[in-house]
Amino acid sequence: MKKLRQWLKFIPATIQAHDPLDDDYNLKEENSSLSSQQSVKDSDLEFLFQELLKGVANGKQESYIEQFFENLQPKITVEIWLDWLQRYRNQLISSSAPHYNFAARMIILGEKTASLPFLRAVGDLAYEIGKELLNRSSFTDSLPSHVHQDSTVNNINHDDENSQPPVSFGDVLSLLQEDSEFAENTARQWGMDTLDPGMIINKIVEESELNSPVISSETVKEWFNLGLKKAEEGNLEDAIAFWDRVLKVDPQQAQTWHNRGSALAYLNRFEEAVTSFDHAIALNVNYYQSWNDRGNALYSLQRWQEAIISWDRVLGIQPDYSMAWYSRGLALEKLNLFSEAISSYQKCLSIDHDHNAAHNALIRLLSIEEH
Repeated sequence: MKKLRQWLKFIPATIQAHDPLDDDYNLKEENSSLSSQQSVKDSDLEFLFQELLKGVANGKQESYIEQFFENLQPKITVEIWLDWLQRYRNQLISSSAPHYNFAARMIILGEKTASLPFLRAVGDLAYEIGKELLNRSSFTDSLPSHVHQDSTVNNINHDDENSQPPVSFGDVLSLLQEDSEFAENTARQWGMDTLDPGMIINKIVEESELNSPVISSETVKEWFNLGLKKAEEGNLEDAIAFWDRVLKVDPQQAQTWHNRGSALAYLNRFEEAVTSFDHAIALNVNYYQSWNDRGNALYSLQRWQEAIISWDRVLGIQPDYSMAWYSRGLALEKLNLFSEAISSYQKCLSIDHDHNAAHNALIRLLSIEEH
């Protein structure tokens, strides 16, 4: 909903997806200001629809969906959504990319809007598009092991000579809908507490994408952003797990290595954090934030000299970074190099006159020097 509020606030300007907004932000007031805006672009509709699908995939219920569409009225009507979905359908079908994750989420949306008369047409069309995309898959060799192992699938030909084993995500979805035993077994094997076919097929698709040799750049970007979201929520273990997914696909992402290192440091896993920062620095040697956070992790490991080397690298890149001067002073003090520590604290204060910690440390050391 934060991203939705952001869209409402800044259209037609560029969307600033990560700017926080107050949770009590009044969407209806913003809606009233939209009446004079230009027609909504397809790119805006795609962005909003993606946000809606992320919500339903994360377990949002019918009330969330209703609120989502209500907040966009009267700027975006059901008719506008239907027209855009038809255009977007042609774009998806003509694309060589699989879009299976997107398709699975549209299935969930279709299921959840079945009880919402006003939005039923949008949900039905989304479901139809999702099923069409899922039917394009062919995973005879790459079907997730949980599904391969299920007796319902393995023995399906024995029960009905006209039946065929599932060869697409669409086939699996049909089985989930038609065979309650298959749905129960599959949900249990994936450790899920729901028998909802849409949620189960979404889980299967996600795991298949994770283990697939070809993963779209959009999926990788989504994993990165999900990591940020989990970190903002304080769920650092899950954040690291998402960033590990990103790095498994593309280990050349310096920012991801840096974020991973920061999360590990917050969890007091300093050795692992240093390794992550080393990866980030190897990809971008002038990324002073990684040098700085590497120094912090080394300091926590009581590796004072190595920490100082890291902060020296920071200051070679960003000489006016006051925190690096202060941290460097702390490490020098640990090594009983008091004169050098005093110089670092003084340098910190020359940049940031209000740095109280550096001021207190300087007074403490100067009193020691006097005695």
